[in-house]
Amino acid sequence: MNRKIHFERMRETGRVIIPLIKDAYSKIGSQHQYLLNSLNFIVNKRTNDNQCLLRPYLVRLGFELAGGNNWIDIAPACAAVEIFNISTYQANIVFDNKNGICSDEVQKNNQFISSMISRELAIDTIWKLRKCYAGKIISQIIDGFHMTNRDIYIGQFYDLNVLTVNNLNLFMPEDEYLSLYLQRCESLSGNFISLCFEIGCLLGRCDDYQITVLKEIGIILGIAGQIVNDLSDFIPTSNFTEVYKSYHSDLKMGKITYPFFCLLKESSNEQKLKLLNILNQKEQMTLNEIKILINYLNQSRAIIKTRKLILSLYKQLKREIRKIKKSEYRNFLSLSFSIISTNKYLASFRSYKPNGENLCNVKKE
Repeated sequence: MNRKIHFERMRETGRVIIPLIKDAYSKIGSQHQYLLNSLNFIVNKRTNDNQCLLRPYLVRLGFELAGGNNWIDIAPACAAVEIFNISTYQANIVFDNKNGICSDEVQKNNQFISSMISRELAIDTIWKLRKCYAGKIISQIIDGFHMTNRDIYIGQFYDLNVLTVNNLNLFMPEDEYLSLYLQRCESLSGNFISLCFEIGCLLGRCDDYQITVLKEIGIILGIAGQIVNDLSDFIPTSNFTEVYKSYHSDLKMGKITYPFFCLLKESSNEQKLKLLNILNQKEQMTLNEIKILINYLNQSRAIIKTRKLILSLYKQLKREIRKIKKSEYRNFLSLSFSIISTNKYLASFRSYKPNGENLCNVKKE
């Protein structure tokens, strides 16, 4: 299967729905011009030309796998999913203090307000399908948005208040930590990706069995994608390309994601103390200290263990996809797994060579 066709389909989806997204926000802006700058801060970055938008594409793919004939008919649903996604970016930029972009209270308040407005716009956009679909289907989709929104912010709570240097029992067994971590990943991302497939399936009117399989694929894919995203926090600043991508924000907020937990577990008490002393500095952490942590992490087995966890999820996806009848669209679904198997973050780790100061000498196994 040609990967170029796969990514062109993603860009095609974006080209169709981006005007719908811009139109939804422009209507709000025309009535409330003072809101425009705040609303557009993330919107403009998510609606560039030829943008590959994953979640809307997964709605389309779910529809096609269900036997839907013309995905353009469900373009409002694809647009609604991206608007909902934008709402999570707008909230997250506040929670994570993304690279100082939202550094004062006014900016934070405005982005949080924008997040609430975007969420309502997503629901409004779904209602555009009511002429073609029964109210029961529309209600199921809206209920899915409500439940996913709840789950995302439960995940945010775990992210901000449980899996952190100040609140986590750092001596807990790894399996106990991993259970909490995977629950957080499922809430933050897994359930949303699952919803994308479910929406496409509902609009394509497929059977319950296929919906169940695709929802499970969505959960696994979303969890794996979140773990890859967590790994990206340990990539050198110069390797980031997205303006709105935070530079090591997890480290600066004292979060204990799986790579860092693995690093702590294999460290001596002396090493662990040095690591925690740096992590406890949070926003006051210097670039040199971040560099030391990244070097140390790359010389440890933490990256290898994290990649093994991602690989185990990838193998689950490959098992689940066999439950779906062979077709061109199943092949496209398989190519969608490339976001966790081959991506720029994992490639950065393969090419990264530690340099500069090191926390201590750590031998590779």
